[in-house]
Amino acid sequence: MPHETRSTTNTMSLARATWLILGLSTLVILATNLLSPPLWDEDETRFAAIAQTMLNTGDWIVPTYNQTLAVDKPVLMHWCIAVAFALFGTSEFAARLPAALATIVTALVILRTAARWFDIQTGLLAAIAFISCVLIGIESHAATPDAILVMLTTLTTILVADGLLPSTSNGTLTRMSTPRAIGIGSLCGLAVLCKGPVGYAGPLGVAGVWAMWIACEEHFQRVSSGERQGLFSIAQIVAKSAVQSLICIRPIVITLAMLAVAVPWYLAVHVRTFGEWTSGFFLVHNVGRFAAPMENHNGGPFFQSIALLIGFYPWSCFLPLALGTTAWKLWKNTTSRETRAPLGLLMLWIVIWLLTFSLAATKLANYVLPVYPAAALLVAAIGVEASRRERWPHPRWMIAGIVSFGLGGIALATGILVASRLGLSGAEAAALIGVIPIVGAAMCLRAAHKNDPLAAIHCFAVTSLIFLAVLVGPGAWYVGRSNTLPSLISDAHRLAGGRARLASYQENAHSVAFYAGSHVAQPDSPEAIVAFLESGSDAFLVIPENYFDEISQRLPEEIKIVKRVRPIFRKQDSLLIGRARRDPENLEQIGANPGGVIR
Repeated sequence: MPHETRSTTNTMSLARATWLILGLSTLVILATNLLSPPLWDEDETRFAAIAQTMLNTGDWIVPTYNQTLAVDKPVLMHWCIAVAFALFGTSEFAARLPAALATIVTALVILRTAARWFDIQTGLLAAIAFISCVLIGIESHAATPDAILVMLTTLTTILVADGLLPSTSNGTLTRMSTPRAIGIGSLCGLAVLCKGPVGYAGPLGVAGVWAMWIACEEHFQRVSSGERQGLFSIAQIVAKSAVQSLICIRPIVITLAMLAVAVPWYLAVHVRTFGEWTSGFFLVHNVGRFAAPMENHNGGPFFQSIALLIGFYPWSCFLPLALGTTAWKLWKNTTSRETRAPLGLLMLWIVIWLLTFSLAATKLANYVLPVYPAAALLVAAIGVEASRRERWPHPRWMIAGIVSFGLGGIALATGILVASRLGLSGAEAAALIGVIPIVGAAMCLRAAHKNDPLAAIHCFAVTSLIFLAVLVGPGAWYVGRSNTLPSLISDAHRLAGGRARLASYQENAHSVAFYAGSHVAQPDSPEAIVAFLESGSDAFLVIPENYFDEISQRLPEEIKIVKRVRPIFRKQDSLLIGRARRDPENLEQIGANPGGVIR
């Protein structure tokens, strides 16, 4: 067999093996514990309740839950969950399936992009880094829109970059084709339907700045040093570069395509709600969130950077090194023409998203989730390139990263133990998950001591996959036992002898509504609460224990506390109040608890 034929065959075999490894790793992690844990926070139950309402009412335009207009997010995530409910039934699995599928697509895009920009080994490592970091592991198992937004912004950014610079050996921008611009605009439209204007402005802002940087470099290389002197000459070059990048990006075509996809729904919901949804979403949840902290989600200027280091763990152990090394390479122009443009894009991708949301007054870790694909690509590119040298170029940084990997395991174990004292009851055994990074760090240090950086990288990648699989699998299942709301609702139905009518007071009505599968009343006074409970033996109230004194003296004698549970991170129980049916099971429980409290 000729040498070229053997080389091509080996490359194809390696590519197939790479796709197989990534596919199996992704499926194992995403399928782990996707079925059993109840929906956790307010966002998951709210999105699921909205999708459930859409499916039940047939109204796919106006997002509502428990007869309340939902103005905080657009409609794409609700549609995805509703379709999953229609196909697989209403369940936690169906609610979380869209996020899991979006994460798979993003990982495959990262693999293919890194293989094209760098090589197949970098592609595999980048995809593994993406799927095995903490926050992606959490969001891929959550019924929230973040994983879908990450998929759409990643696709948009990469498609723009590839359209402007189809040949990485050529530093000249090319004008994007009309079909590509329409496709990119359509993806932006879906992103705007997923989370609003950020789905359009974010990826195009990154790509636009990057295109201008490429054009500026090209123009500066063409002119002599004498022509570059003076602010006016530099301003002329920058202006020419800005015009060139705009011409190449085709912003008008992209914007028109985006509007064609997004505007019909926005217009329909505006008309149907008489502008209430539009003003609530854009003025409160976009302008308002940026201008002032909402829901106590505030923080300092470095909040998002710290959140990235925590959420991107364990790969964040090497992210500062990757950022510093890349900045130095770009500044000193020591990279090849083939890799300079991609590395510059990844740096701008990270910096622009971080800076933008660091300026926002409202701080949440998931705001910078679109940075994670770029971070994974950058860490993988620098790591693989360094591992091919005879000696690791930054041995102290490598050791520091490995040590921080082990320290992260200690911090995780400590955090779980502390949380178990503050409301995460019964989760002490989950602290054993922290042992995995500690053992992995020891194995990586051994490989580093033998001056085998490639072995250390392989060990780090395998340990990261195991760590995340255990964290989102057995770890999440173990901790998930603390989510007691579903059992409280089930007991209400059982005690009612069928379908209970539920009310909530100072509790999350949408969480109760989703698991109740019906409307949840929200009485706003003690008199209204008593009237609801007296309306029938199937009426039950969910109320925090610290609010029980407001109504206890007004309750009739036959209405009692029939169930109490301790929600996660609460100092008080949640109470189920109503008439308990006097069947043998209830009589036995009430007899064991004088006063009529079923525990």
